[in-house]
Amino acid sequence: MDESSRDHLGIVAGGGRLPQLIISECQSQKRPYTVVALEGHADSLEESPAIQIRIGQAGKCFQTFHEHGVSSVVMAGKVRRPNLFELRPDWRTVRFLARTGIKAFRDEASVGDDKLLRLVIVEIEREGFTVIGVDDLLSGAIARLGPVGRLVPREIDQKNIELGLLAARELGRADVGQAVIVQNGSVIAWEGPAGTDDLIQSIETHLYVGERPILVKTSKPQQDRRADLPVIGPETIAACVANGFGGVAIEAGGALIIDTSVVAELADKGGIFVIGVGDGTSNEDGDLL
Repeated sequence: MDESSRDHLGIVAGGGRLPQLIISECQSQKRPYTVVALEGHADSLEESPAIQIRIGQAGKCFQTFHEHGVSSVVMAGKVRRPNLFELRPDWRTVRFLARTGIKAFRDEASVGDDKLLRLVIVEIEREGFTVIGVDDLLSGAIARLGPVGRLVPREIDQKNIELGLLAARELGRADVGQAVIVQNGSVIAWEGPAGTDDLIQSIETHLYVGERPILVKTSKPQQDRRADLPVIGPETIAACVANGFGGVAIEAGGALIIDTSVVAELADKGGIFVIGVGDGTSNEDGDLL
């Protein structure tokens, strides 16, 4: 975060540790910020937010940001798409739904998460805010090429990873999900609306005898980097270890790793590899070119 980016930041906080990491970064840079926590989603904040709202209370969110002098907004953390009963839209959200169509929330098959988030970004920009990505704020969390811990994939693992990358990108192109599980040269499971955690926990339903499965996670080819970049963290690795995975491959330059040192420690202790992969090359510092 440089001097030019220290305007007042509005943080729309969902679940997981990303929102708190952004708050900590703002504090270390002495950047003013205002947190709007999404009810039922924000679960890891270490301080009280300015307000807590339902997803359907866009008007209250925008009003708070305007009152606090917010100029840039970041959306961070896990958010489950609400049903219409949970949404209970205020007047500002009703206007959004009138423009986009109610199916944006009702029909996941026709309006995937990426398309919905693009519509939300446009709506935030209509209010005069600049929407920025988590990777603009937490550049140190961007996955780099190469292993995160001591362990590296074997040759047979590399072939499974290559297959997983192709499958995950096709899944993302269809705006369905960001991750797949590969085992024995086959894609045995893929991420749906429930997310990566659910995919990992479902492995017993799909697991075959043979090589340990590998989780492969990439950004969607058409993805707007300002919303929903792929993320892994200690919880991801702990779940993979507990469910018998052999490794995790994540897209270098297109995904985030939370608490990299902890991820490396858990992976080494659990006997699995974690690696940043992709089509790019890296410089001497490991940065993707």
